[in-house]
Amino acid sequence: THGADVVLLDPKAPWEKPCGGGLTAAAFDDVPELHELEPLARRIEEVRVEGAAHGFTVPLSRPIRVVSRLALARWQLDRARAAGAVHLPDRVRFIRRGRGPWSITTDAGRIRAAFLVGADGASSLVRRIVAPKFNVELAPTRVAFPTGTGPKPGTIVLRFFAGTAGYLWDFPRPDHRSVGVGVQDGSWQRPRMDAAIDDYRQEGADCLCTVADPSRAGAVIGTAQMGHGDYSRVAGEDFALLGDAAGLADPTTGEGIRNALRSAELLTTAWAVDGSFVHYSALARRAFHREFYVSRIVRRMLYEGETGSKMIMRSSASPSVYAAVASLVNAANEQDWTLVSLVRRWLRARRWVTSRAEREQRAPRRTPCRCSGDRDATRTPDACHGAVPACG
Repeated sequence: THGADVVLLDPKAPWEKPCGGGLTAAAFDDVPELHELEPLARRIEEVRVEGAAHGFTVPLSRPIRVVSRLALARWQLDRARAAGAVHLPDRVRFIRRGRGPWSITTDAGRIRAAFLVGADGASSLVRRIVAPKFNVELAPTRVAFPTGTGPKPGTIVLRFFAGTAGYLWDFPRPDHRSVGVGVQDGSWQRPRMDAAIDDYRQEGADCLCTVADPSRAGAVIGTAQMGHGDYSRVAGEDFALLGDAAGLADPTTGEGIRNALRSAELLTTAWAVDGSFVHYSALARRAFHREFYVSRIVRRMLYEGETGSKMIMRSSASPSVYAAVASLVNAANEQDWTLVSLVRRWLRARRWVTSRAEREQRAPRRTPCRCSGDRDATRTPDACHGAVPACG
């Protein structure tokens, strides 16, 4: 807490946020303390990339760890308490600043604070109060949590859809999976997102005719769209916005855990200078501006004009295109977008795939399951109508 008296207001903490829960290699580089979570995480060695009818697997140069957001939140809360912070499980109803400190009204009463930090997500109440003209790009998500780790617990699946800025993910965790969809705001409605999750599950080991519908949840991600590098609205002398509340999720992947933790560290650095948040905006710009600029270029390349879908389709036949996709996947994991690193990754991936022309990972996508005993081959497993509910 760096000498400050800190009060955390969160009525749900710790809780399971609708999210993949991926901790990238870059996140461990930035926050070494995350290694404390390794016993609670699933180690991921490869990523399967899928399109409309094609799929292939990319080995990771460095592993990703996947953890439940409940475990991550509990770890964060325990560390905050150990550092001296006080957690109040109260919901914030109103925030006002008069001539003096901030006045925060909760279900339990009123709190006065000299400094205000908003780490309350993409729909941030704090942001609406302190920076009402600061628009964050919102990306809605829907997530299901099937039990079990799936047929390949060491593999993440990313499925892309033609003409859609977003993707479906399947992240195995230690005792369940996070299967979700995240897309650009306004492009898909909830029924379509749920249908995409159901279609995916029907193709795998958890066909709907044998596995109960898992719990689902929705949320929004705050991705970066800082116009012309203007970070001035993420902080003032006595307020600051962190993570998704500041729109600091990666514009291409939507990954936000790493940048939320980085922004918190930047805020403590600013506080250590003069006991205020005045330097936080400049520190945030220095840390994120170039990274987000590159990420938005990659986003346009992958999602606009269906370039990403075409690359996935051609990867099954072209070692060079496969190597390009593999280099992008590993660059995103390690957040190293330098040209030299991309070329090295491309050469390494091309040599690897050329030496193994016949590879199981580059087989066609899984075929949808069917309920045995059902004469209608087009009927989905959740509508067996008396047929024996077994997937084939």
